[in-house]
Amino acid sequence: MQRAFESFLGVDLGGGKGKTTAVARLRLRDGTLEVLEATTAVDGEPWHDEKLIQYLKLHAEGAVLAVDAPLTLTACVRCREPVCPGLVACHDATIVWFRTAGTALAAVDPPEAPRRRPLFTPYTQRATEVWLHRKGGILPRETLGQGMGPLTARAAHLTRALLPEFTLNRNLLEVYPKATLQKLWGSSVARSYKREVDTWETRAGVLESLRKEVVFGRTSRLARETVLSNDHCFDAVICAYTAFLWARDGWTMPEEGREVFEVDGWIWAPP
Repeated sequence: MQRAFESFLGVDLGGGKGKTTAVARLRLRDGTLEVLEATTAVDGEPWHDEKLIQYLKLHAEGAVLAVDAPLTLTACVRCREPVCPGLVACHDATIVWFRTAGTALAAVDPPEAPRRRPLFTPYTQRATEVWLHRKGGILPRETLGQGMGPLTARAAHLTRALLPEFTLNRNLLEVYPKATLQKLWGSSVARSYKREVDTWETRAGVLESLRKEVVFGRTSRLARETVLSNDHCFDAVICAYTAFLWARDGWTMPEEGREVFEVDGWIWAPP
């Protein structure tokens, strides 16, 4: 282990009241990850903020937390300038990145028909999303794209509420389960692990391939069945497993653009 953690928490965060949130907790024992919990409820109730924060802080010791939600806001939303100078004149480091490195990444694609829409919108997107799409071939959700507002707002609240036990990019990570699945198991699995006819079989295949690394304890048979049958619980386990890989292998941000990503946010995925 390049980073000294023994507990790995994964949260598939729901966006608002009544939205499903799932939590998974894995513990490293003798080189093997044991799934201790994977659930969409606590004491028979959904994971609303108070219960979720209490649970995560209770299990914070020796733990790294990975959340499937944007943990930072976009540059334009963070901006405190009284009057917007416009994207061309803006000196914010993230906006400069969009004008330079971001545009260069987009230029890798073949020319298309004349564009009717802007290439990027820094008030809905972050640099990490452009990087993951153009460098990794994975199209993530936009931070403030359609339907993402409540989720991003809740994640921003939790990021503050979890201090000082969890600090961004130290023991609090933003992850994207689909990216982890595509990087490790291929695009076919990433497309079919939920909302497809062979969903159960796809998830079972992923867990089977991890049988030497990830186990369900004697009392976790129900948890395994839940992970196989529930989108959110499966994603929560993949979040926690991503955190384990981050700690074990010592992932780092790319040097190119690092100063921007540290402020603007970073989605951690297998390199």
